[in-house]
Amino acid sequence: MNRIRKNDKGVSPVIATILMVAITVVLAGVLVVYLQTLPSGAGAVDTQLGLRTEKVATGWLISITGGKQAATDVTYLETNPGTGVRVQTWAVSALAVADGTFNDANANGKIEPGDSILVLNVAAGGRAVAGDKVQFLKGESVIGVIKELPS
Repeated sequence: MNRIRKNDKGVSPVIATILMVAITVVLAGVLVVYLQTLPSGAGAVDTQLGLRTEKVATGWLISITGGKQAATDVTYLETNPGTGVRVQTWAVSALAVADGTFNDANANGKIEPGDSILVLNVAAGGRAVAGDKVQFLKGESVIGVIKELPS
């Protein structure tokens, strides 16, 4: 009669050690990848602004389509991409100047969907020209970009 052998031995200590090291390395790799996706800094994530630009008779109308920021925290920066020269910089909350105006649709002091910014071209007394790059900044962080004002 054939007897079935019963083996009570587990995995050898060498194999067990190799498996434990391999699992530890894989988990450490997963942890590193996860931590690299977290925002840096003090933990505050800037809300990116959704922007749509259209040419109008006096310049460009920038419509806010997404995001929300306090207008006092946001700076409008326009540069000439060919030369890198800064054309104009102003705080969005103070926008009632000759170069443009901020239309706060809800009058709540925030930049949010429904608001718009009119940037005047040279012919209308402003300094903006077609092809300029526009950035919206919160501190040093870029929260919205228009790569080129359309012609």
